[in-house]
Amino acid sequence: MGPRAFLTLLSAVFVGVFASPAAAEDTGGDSILVLDASGSMWGQIEGEAKITIAKEVLGGLLDDLPADRRLGLVAYGHRREGDCADIEEIAPVGAARAAISSAVQGLNPKGKTPMADAVKLAAEKLKYTEEKATVILVSDGIETCAPDPCGVAAALEAAGADFTVHVVGFDVEEENAQAQLRCIAANTGGMFVSAQDASGLSDALTQTVIDAAEAPPPASNLYLRATELEGGIVIEEGLVWRVTPASGGEAAFAEDGAGVVETTVEPGAYDIAVERPADGLKGEAKGVVVREGAQKTVTIALTFPVEATIRLEPESEAVAGTNIKVHWTGPDRRGDYIQIAEAGGDGYKSYAYTRQGNPAEIRMPLEPGDYEVSYMLGRPLRALASAAITATPATATLEAPETAIAGETIEVAFTGPEAGSSDWITIVKPDAANGTYNNYAYIRNGSPAALRAPLEAGDYELRYVQGGRSILARRPIKVTEALATLTAPETAVAGETIKVEFTGPPAGSGDWITVVAPDAPAGKYNDYAYTKGGSPADLRMPLEAGDYEIRFVQGGKSIIARRPIAITAAEASVSGPATAVAGEMAPIEFSGPEPGSGDWITVTEPDAPGQKFNDYYYTNRGSPGELRMPLEPGEYELRFIQGRNKIIARQPVTVTEATASLAAQETAVAGETISVAFTGPKPASGDWITVVSPDAPANKFNDYHYTKNGSPGDLRMPLEAGDYEIRFIQAGKKVLARKPVTVTPAKAEFIGPATAKAGDLANVEFTGPPFGSGDYISIAKPDMGDTKYVHYAGIQSGSPARLRMPDEPGEYELRFIQGNKKLLTRKPITVTP
Repeated sequence: MGPRAFLTLLSAVFVGVFASPAAAEDTGGDSILVLDASGSMWGQIEGEAKITIAKEVLGGLLDDLPADRRLGLVAYGHRREGDCADIEEIAPVGAARAAISSAVQGLNPKGKTPMADAVKLAAEKLKYTEEKATVILVSDGIETCAPDPCGVAAALEAAGADFTVHVVGFDVEEENAQAQLRCIAANTGGMFVSAQDASGLSDALTQTVIDAAEAPPPASNLYLRATELEGGIVIEEGLVWRVTPASGGEAAFAEDGAGVVETTVEPGAYDIAVERPADGLKGEAKGVVVREGAQKTVTIALTFPVEATIRLEPESEAVAGTNIKVHWTGPDRRGDYIQIAEAGGDGYKSYAYTRQGNPAEIRMPLEPGDYEVSYMLGRPLRALASAAITATPATATLEAPETAIAGETIEVAFTGPEAGSSDWITIVKPDAANGTYNNYAYIRNGSPAALRAPLEAGDYELRYVQGGRSILARRPIKVTEALATLTAPETAVAGETIKVEFTGPPAGSGDWITVVAPDAPAGKYNDYAYTKGGSPADLRMPLEAGDYEIRFVQGGKSIIARRPIAITAAEASVSGPATAVAGEMAPIEFSGPEPGSGDWITVTEPDAPGQKFNDYYYTNRGSPGELRMPLEPGEYELRFIQGRNKIIARQPVTVTEATASLAAQETAVAGETISVAFTGPKPASGDWITVVSPDAPANKFNDYHYTKNGSPGDLRMPLEAGDYEIRFIQAGKKVLARKPVTVTPAKAEFIGPATAKAGDLANVEFTGPPFGSGDYISIAKPDMGDTKYVHYAGIQSGSPARLRMPDEPGEYELRFIQGNKKLLTRKPITVTP
């Protein structure tokens, strides 16, 4: 989802909460927005920071809200790094819109994400235990401070008169973070909206917020949920619920086998009990007050022992930035993970989900110090087991030349800790910030590393970088200017290929020789030759005459040598017949510059662009050449084309219409081969005679005979009877002549025998049409497909044919097959033992 979609999403949530008078009356008109201003809000969505998007939304929201709507604002993580107490009521409920807007625009994300305490502060400001209170939480990630926001939300809802948190997630894809935000909304009867749930969002928000606010009180006033552990996964089935008045008496509500339930009870105080018979887990909530006209959400946690163990490898210390193995036992529930965090601190440095395998492998932090590895239950979020570990300083060494030529590839030997995914060797300016790199080589590829020096001369340093930001080792290196020379003719003909001798630094990626206009930028090229191919290089000159320069380009952008060259116009001639028959091959003589890639002669329309061609002939094959004339008569021109699109010579040619004739019998038997006499233009590729249906397209054919094989030609008639036409086809697509032919049905008959012995060679007498390719007789079982058989015999020698009988006695049939596919006749035969 892009930034503009997020604007729509957030506006829909806020306007939905505040839009109507009915909503104002229902909510008391007061709500507080809790805005995440932690450091992660600098993350971008399609190039725009999330905090920038949030500021834009709030600015528009404050302008659009009705004047009688009262809003407060709480933010966290905006003043100090690493401080879980960095929570501030920026604007109290009812503050002037201009003051709220100014405060929002001044937010500068820096710190941690203490969501739970921020929501609690907002609830307290709204006097949630006395009045209906609504909080809108906007966050882009998981809680990074001590309290469990999901559990806090449940506790606030239980203690509140009517407390609700609506949650909006920015680009939240991490599984545990999204589950945590969803849980906050679910535990308070609010809604959760994320970028991933944005399809059809406007309609959904209208139904769940605006319509709900304007609607009469709900039909049910008690909403019951149970979770596995405090703040954990909601149980969807298999529960037994009992709701009884706190003062005693009969149950006001009872249901077996349910999960989440809704019901209606009279206003008052109730004791609520829930049990899961499958494992005996139980829970209760006493003295729950249900008020007139309000819906009460009750969440009861079913608790049970949850245990885990971890064992570290190595056990107590490891080098900073290296991977350690964590052997674990535990529930391995969805969302469970192993993390490493600062000892006594909040949040995590790195983590791995338990579903990824045992042992888990996680990376030590880059900073030396004391840390703690923990098995974390994903829902609800809590540590089940922990072990201490110390990160010892990582050390590394670098060995390399003291100097290098600009663009030269040097070898850098190194030693260091076990390689991680973002560990590399690079070369940068000495004052470059951590994480900066030019050319680089990953540590995981081993020592020595091949590293290309910068293209600009100067003082640099080699760095061993761990984790993309921690510099473990540095080594100074001086980069000297790269020198090169070029030797080539002073003039050349347009399109000519010349030899360019050169000297220069060792070849690297993007080093080439090229020829361009003198004012062309450094990265511009026409024809080019990589310097790694050695000197001299072959270089084709531009097609347009003028002043140019040959360049030695290093790294695709640095020019280290130039040499001027004057390009003169290329001269050429092309000569052929003044007239030619459409589709015939015509001899063409030509002269011109030394052949290069894309140089050809062709024939095309006089107004066609240079790159247009019909038939063509490459000039490197020598003069004369042959060109096939176009199939349509008209005025054309012969062309000498240089470099695929520049016309350097032309000659007009008139193409006259081609004519042809056909002579053949008027009728023929299906499958019969007949003789067809023809006349026509000189044979060329794709010229043939064929027989097809009268409405067939020009490129359709059945049997065919190439005209280059001479007249007459033999054509086999189609196997199906009907009206057809014989055609003279030019170049596979133009019909020059047609002659109708009527194809009559072919007939065949078996004269005998009626019986034959199994396995014998039987004489089978038959009559049928003249033999053609694919004609045969066969013996098959009656239920076999027409062209299937047990045995077959060719009939080119005439009747009778010798046909072997099946080895198994039984009832069969003799078949006459024409052209491998048409069954002309069949006759029953009994095969005896």
